[in-house]
Amino acid sequence: MCGDHVKNSFIAGAAVLMVANAVSKILGAVFKIPLTYIVHEEGMAVYNTSFSVYVMFLSFIVSGMPFAVQKLTAVAYARGDAPRAKRTVIIATVILAAAGIVGSTALWFGAEFFALAMKEERAVWAIKALAPSVLFVALGTAVKSGFQGRSDMVPTAVSQVIEAAVKLAAGYAFAVWLADYGTRYAAAGAAAGVSVGELIATVMLMIWYAASSKGGGICKAGKREISAGLLSIAAPMLLMSVIGSFLSVCETSLLRMSLLRAGMSAEEARFVYGSYTGYALTILNLPSGLLATLGVSVIPLAAGAAERGDTLRIRSVTARGLSVAAAAGTLFSVLLFCFGKEALYILFKNTNSADMLRLAAPSVLFICIMQLGGAVLQSVGHIGRAFAASAAAAVIKIIFTVILVPIPGINIYGAVIGSDIGALAGAVINLVNISRYTDLKREYTGIIIIPAAAAAAALAALGPVRMIFGALENIFFRTAAEGAAVALVFAAVFCIFGGMKNIR
Repeated sequence: MCGDHVKNSFIAGAAVLMVANAVSKILGAVFKIPLTYIVHEEGMAVYNTSFSVYVMFLSFIVSGMPFAVQKLTAVAYARGDAPRAKRTVIIATVILAAAGIVGSTALWFGAEFFALAMKEERAVWAIKALAPSVLFVALGTAVKSGFQGRSDMVPTAVSQVIEAAVKLAAGYAFAVWLADYGTRYAAAGAAAGVSVGELIATVMLMIWYAASSKGGGICKAGKREISAGLLSIAAPMLLMSVIGSFLSVCETSLLRMSLLRAGMSAEEARFVYGSYTGYALTILNLPSGLLATLGVSVIPLAAGAAERGDTLRIRSVTARGLSVAAAAGTLFSVLLFCFGKEALYILFKNTNSADMLRLAAPSVLFICIMQLGGAVLQSVGHIGRAFAASAAAAVIKIIFTVILVPIPGINIYGAVIGSDIGALAGAVINLVNISRYTDLKREYTGIIIIPAAAAAAALAALGPVRMIFGALENIFFRTAAEGAAVALVFAAVFCIFGGMKNIR
């Protein structure tokens, strides 16, 4: 009975978030498709550079608190103490609002400094356009995490779709409006769409939470006690996030400098970087972001089980989570490896980054397992071990960037290789740590080997599949048919070898 409940809760929550993430990611890709036509590779470099700075700031402001709220509310509900969960969300919102105001102000007035630090002086106005979004995200974070803490993923899903839809409409409109003034202003217009989308989504979340949290009992815990509990979890995670963001910014800066060291001009380096981040990573992040929802769904279940000391439930949640992550991650990696070039052409009419995407395809699987494993470790109290895996992945990527990218014959591909190896290392580290606390070693064979066998069969079927559907002239329908056929072969072999028994 417990196993059925774990299965249903995990699958239901993951399914809701996956659908929402799929819609929002598709809308995000749809947003970037016309944007690339407006600003081209140079403008995408400006936009993505500003977004890197924004993410760094956002990580510094809100990192740690979402997980703290989600875990503490999950624990409160596990104890049957709904009033404590509600007060936790309110106190966290106040703390994050103050931090968001500071963050937005600092990002606005420090835009020029950050743009110069990132070697992209044209990103100043795009950074300023993103500054208000720090406050908007901060305000909505605690509310969203409060919903997730009680395994209610619907509000999060709806807010993601609304945010993506508004960003698409507003960002495109602003970019078109400002395009005549130059690339930097068009990129700033696109960035402004992000802020508008976050504002609308946050307002919706807060209204929804207020309407769904009326009444209830009295919370016996004081503000100081709850604040201390939040900060005791959020503070170390914030420190780790700052380190992680610093490593990310270093990687971006070192990549740009390494491209210059490879003998490229500033314009050539900007073109290659924009091609990689604006095209290849846009498609790569679609499945990676979609599968990240698995970790979000695992947290409240694992945290609640840890509070009750229910090791069997933790083991069941982890096994199912890893099984889904390995199967889905492997399938998406195969599809990107086989049809990445076609996807780039269909979406962007640009295949300059096709080889980059093909080389980066395996990282989808590694990142998915690393994220799921990290969520489990954090939920049961091993935050430092989860961070160690992420930090190792980032450091390895930086090392490969510094060593390989300056080599003229390799350049940007060195960063892709580093990403693959770093993500693999992070996944392995998390799996080793999980095996220490959940006794899942014997199940790893089924979790990993079965998807690998299915992937081998799918890759072997690619040639015959292309012979069958090669006569179709329309590239969209041909790619869709070939992709569906390869996915069907993968699914068939996966089921034949018993992969479904780890998920059901």
